[in-house]
Amino acid sequence: MNTIQIRFLSVTALAFLVLTGSATAQDKSSAVLNALDVQQLVKRAEPGDSARLAAHFTALAERYTAEAKRHTSMAQSFVGNPSHNLGTGMSAHCKQLAHLNTKSATELRELATYHEKLAAGATATPPAGGARFEGGASAPRPTDQELNAMAAKAGTPDDHHALEEYFVTLAKRDAAEANEHVALAQAYRGTRIAQAAVHHDRLAGLSRDSAKEATAAAEMHKQLAGVAR
Repeated sequence: MNTIQIRFLSVTALAFLVLTGSATAQDKSSAVLNALDVQQLVKRAEPGDSARLAAHFTALAERYTAEAKRHTSMAQSFVGNPSHNLGTGMSAHCKQLAHLNTKSATELRELATYHEKLAAGATATPPAGGARFEGGASAPRPTDQELNAMAAKAGTPDDHHALEEYFVTLAKRDAAEANEHVALAQAYRGTRIAQAAVHHDRLAGLSRDSAKEATAAAEMHKQLAGVAR
């Protein structure tokens, strides 16, 4: 492995730890809901539910804003990298991530405002781009303990349909992530940081496997909903 690859992997690992640590800290906030809770509150749509959703989307917007600032800082840092090609490529990559983070933060704030109006009993129009977040995007997945607890209490068709909907959404999200990793792997292949392609190929495989498991779980709860009373 050459010096460029070592430098790239070191910086990538550091960035991953920083972003993951931040996301974990934010997700522990009492305002942040798990993906299953988000779906259930959106479906129930009571004023109190909208208030909790508004707080949830606001917290996610703050997380994306923080990530945008970090990516912007990283983009500036890469400009001074001794390897011109590496620095230029990674700087552009971080700038694009910062742009996407900012876009998500804007959509989430609009969605939070929408739910604040609903919570107050006002008429509101759903913002464009909000559907994916109402489906649980960017929300942490329920823990195994939370899923097991809900599955243990599931005794009605509605209970199983809720779990089916969660796993269907999860399967779609994992499939989309797999496609994103495939695209990134193709973009990195043949470049000076081609080692990144191997990393994204592996992540694509893991996402596809996760999508298959989620699809199987959704089908199981669909069948259970048909026999539950």
